[in-house]
Amino acid sequence: MSQLQRTPFYDQHLALNAKMVEFGGWEMPLMYPDGIIQEHLNTRRGAGLFDVSHMGRFRVRGKSALPFLQHVLTNNAAALSLYSESGQDVGAQYTLIPTETGGAVDDAYLYRFWEDEHLLVVNAANREKDWLHFQTLMADFHELELLDHTEEMAMLSLQGPESRRILQK
Repeated sequence: MSQLQRTPFYDQHLALNAKMVEFGGWEMPLMYPDGIIQEHLNTRRGAGLFDVSHMGRFRVRGKSALPFLQHVLTNNAAALSLYSESGQDVGAQYTLIPTETGGAVDDAYLYRFWEDEHLLVVNAANREKDWLHFQTLMADFHELELLDHTEEMAMLSLQGPESRRILQK
């Protein structure tokens, strides 16, 4: 068995007495001492911060980035606006990575923070499969760079009705 990967927040999870479990090849927190129900209620009523650094993060950039994404995803990547500092125009969309026959390789989130560059977030357990799938489709896109930044980039998700107010502070 290969060693489980750890996010940059692993030591913090341990310090907070999280119960750690294997998830998609990563050692991740299942719950904290207050329990899953309390975490759920806190998030639904206010906000909860989640370590999602185990998810795959692919940067797609270059002049062929948009045509490539239009070819390999089900949603219209051209509809995404650039991120603005106000946070009002964040370009993000939920999408699917289809097979050639119309099935699904995986689901993902696509973000547009820069001109000619996108961030595609895929599921941890499917990261390698998704990466290989994209590699087979890149040949016709000459001005394209696909980079796997999963291990260099941490990611947190703030969820719940108070999230916007917290971030704006």
